[in-house]
Formats: sequence, C-alpha cells, structure tokens
Amino acid sequence: MRAAICRGIGDISVEDIDEPTPRAGEIKIKIAAVGVCHTDLSILAGHLPSPRPIVLGHEGAGVVVEVGPDVREFVAGDHVVCSIIGGCGRCRFCLTGEQPLCEETQFFTGKMLDGTTRLSQDGAPIHSLHYQASFAEYSIVPERFATKVDDEAPLDKVCGFACGVSTGIGAAMIRANVTPGSSVLVVGAGGVGCSAMLGARVKGATQIIAVDIAANKIARAKERGWATHVIDATDTDAIAAVFDLTGGHGVDYAFDAVGTSATAEVAIGATRQGGTCVIIGRADATVNASIATTHFLRHKWVTGTFGGSITPKVHIPQFVELYQQGRLDLDGLLDARYSFDQIATALDDLHHGRMTRGVIVM
Repeated sequence: MRAAICRGIGDISVEDIDEPTPRAGEIKIKIAAVGVCHTDLSILAGHLPSPRPIVLGHEGAGVVVEVGPDVREFVAGDHVVCSIIGGCGRCRFCLTGEQPLCEETQFFTGKMLDGTTRLSQDGAPIHSLHYQASFAEYSIVPERFATKVDDEAPLDKVCGFACGVSTGIGAAMIRANVTPGSSVLVVGAGGVGCSAMLGARVKGATQIIAVDIAANKIARAKERGWATHVIDATDTDAIAAVFDLTGGHGVDYAFDAVGTSATAEVAIGATRQGGTCVIIGRADATVNASIATTHFLRHKWVTGTFGGSITPKVHIPQFVELYQQGRLDLDGLLDARYSFDQIATALDDLHHGRMTRGVIVM
C-alpha cells in the first residue's frame, strides 16, 4: 500500500510499503480522508520528539475493512473517525471520566499498545503516529482509538474530529463549559482557534473576539460569523483592545490556540477577574510561560486541555450530529482539499498560513 513516510526533518514522501494486518483488539481502516494538523507539521519540522522513519497522519476517517481477534465494537463496513484519545477504561483517570489523561496511553513512541510496530517496508519496521498513521491508504488502529459515526456523515468533513476540530470545540464546550451570554477571546484564528469559536457559538457566547497576526485569518473568522470582533495583533495592544471591547472588564473565557509564551500571556492578561483561561496550543516542546501570581489572587482559573478534554466515543457522535443539524460550520472551516500525492504541499500550505483547515482526500 502507499503511505507518506517521514525519514528526517523536512523529509516526507509517498512510498510503497507492506500492507499491514490487525492484531488482537485492532481494526484495519481504509482511509477515506485525513486532516492536516499542526502536530504532523511539528514532527516533520523536528519541533516534537518522534522516532523515524514514521508514517504521519492522525486525523483519519474511513471504513473498517477487517477486525482483529477480540474486537467487540466494530464490524467490517462501519464508518469510523479515529481519535488521539483512547482511554484504557481501567486507570484512575479513565474511571473518573478523564480519558485524555489515561495512565496507560503513551504518546510519540511510534509503537502500538503492545510496544511493537505494525508497519514495515520490505520487512523493515516503520513507526506509526498516534496509534494511527493515517497518511496511508490503510490504517491499523486499536479499537479504543476509533469511534463509529453515522454512515451519512461526510468523512472528509468530520475527520477533523479526530484531533484539531475536537480540540477547539471541546476546549470551549467541555473544558471551559462556556455559558450563554458570555464573552470569549480566542488567540489564534487557525483551525483549532476557529473550532473554539464554533464551540463557543454553540454554547451561546454573545461576544467572541478573535486575535491573530494574520489579517486573512481574522477576516475569515469575521466573514463567516464565527467572531463578532477581531483584533490584528501586529500593530495593536491586544490586551488593551480586549478591555476596550468589554467595558474595561476583560473576557469571561479566553483560549490560547497558539501556544507560545507571548500568546499565553495575552490570553491570561485579557481574562476578567474570576474568569477562565484555557491553554490549548503548544508551539513546540520547549515553550514556557510566566504567570504573575496577581492573576490567581483575582480568582482567575488558568488551565489547559489535551484533545479538547473529550471522551471520543461520547462526544464525537454528538459533534457529528451538531454538524448535521447545521450548528457547526465545518463546511466553512474546511478551505483546502488535497490529493494523497499533495501531502507535502498541504503541510507547506499549513506552515505558511495559506489555509485554515485542510484535508487529504484519498
């Protein structure tokens, strides 16, 4: 089968590899569509640690074609969306409803749950990203990392629920639990940030402020109705502008969808007394941010999220239903489509901010 292999920093190419077979507790998926996410880009650029060679891709959606022994949840023909979250169901965090913190799930190992690899080329092992490696024609996925979805849901639209779109929506709807009539700030108007805006709209926020240094991104957020106000941070004091827009109070909820020390400071600084700030993004593995203790003394809640803090098998079907009801503008969010052979182009477009959400259609 064909797969996109990353062999070194900046090096990715589509190659022929051995077709894999699922083992116990795993399913084989024929990938129909896979989103293009910053995590793939970060690994390609060497900003996140990862073994190589590795098949990237972690926003896959497709149809089950084979199930391994002991699989109970899926049969051939099921339509599924993969997820970066796959709780074991046994550890203290899974048992208390916090699957994203599962103690038995390790990330960026390049291996499957049993510590081995599934992919190979002429017998030589190849690693898999996030138990999925969906930049490929077929993907082997542990069943706990996949969720069945409505057969009528377009897989090229809902594949983003595997990671980026769920991360933004979940940050607003689940982690922060935005309240109706509230004010919201989103720093970073890329795919995750715009998804956070969508989630805030579903929850009934009445003022949504988007901040970015890319004029085209905030303009799109305003045009699509995701944001009520936009701030170009290239020549504006973003915190002061937010206070001007909120009557001098700051926002009820702030989200940093970029993940640099500067953007975290903007999000925290623009949050009102007693408000909530959620750090979503991480630009690379070395980012640190300093927080003045005054923020905490003013009863601010500063927290983070992994994957939107969702329970995939519960929330992904709910998100799909919201899209089918016309309440989540995934059609507007998806602004670039690529063929499988254009993966390198897609990642370059993401790097240079030429698209908000891109999808590889197989």
